[in-house]
Amino acid sequence: MENKRKKAASLENGDNYSCPRKPTGVTAPIAASSVPTTQHPLSNAQPPSGRPVPSQTCVCTSLYDYEAQGDDELSLHRGDIIEVLSQDVKISGDEGWWTGKINGKVGIFPSNFVAEVQNIKDVEPVEIDFSELKLEEVIGVGGFGRVYRGRWKDQEVAVKAAKQDPDEDISVMIENVRQEAKLFWLLKHENIVALKGVCLVEPNLCLVMEYARGGSLSRILQQRKSIGPSVLTDWAIQIARGMNYLHNQAPVTLIHRDLKSSNGEYEN
Repeated sequence: MENKRKKAASLENGDNYSCPRKPTGVTAPIAASSVPTTQHPLSNAQPPSGRPVPSQTCVCTSLYDYEAQGDDELSLHRGDIIEVLSQDVKISGDEGWWTGKINGKVGIFPSNFVAEVQNIKDVEPVEIDFSELKLEEVIGVGGFGRVYRGRWKDQEVAVKAAKQDPDEDISVMIENVRQEAKLFWLLKHENIVALKGVCLVEPNLCLVMEYARGGSLSRILQQRKSIGPSVLTDWAIQIARGMNYLHNQAPVTLIHRDLKSSNGEYEN
């Protein structure tokens, strides 16, 4: 155990790896009988038969929930994206355990709880039937299109309706929205608005996002006469954490390119 913790910590500090809230997802609870069993240490654990073993350095997605049993372990939630740093037992300390990183945290996790994401083509966001959505008022307009406040399955959501160009081939537009959804689906961070699903049946092409009830930061800054420096500093730190995740920690490196207060959302 001691050897394993030291090795995991050395990876975290090595040269090669560099309003908070719990992110929400759209995964259904899993019956206990469908979850692989594991204990620490895990002996002779193997991925379920028929599932290929991921390459040494890859991106995986969690198939099941797993609660960390120690400081050197990672907690997994179904749908989480994990960067696998090593499958070497000398690093993890036990057979059937790998070393990986989630949201910048490095630790070990049971290998039979994950499956490899070969590339972005393998990522499949939840597809939502547009008839399940109830659109309310327009809350914003951006380069992607109009954004509506809405409801989906008793959840308050933000619906980003794709701007449609009559001169553009509809199949191209659908693919653009699909690719946008795949990128969002990979992002799992408390300071990044989460994607809940996507509508891909024309003419209703849209992204269904987590809704921040507080509205845009630009509106808050305009409406409030005075905001204390400690609050502003906290907001700035949270924005910086989100940007650092996109630039350095996300499974796919992204550059925002349009960071401004009107693109920042505040959650009450």
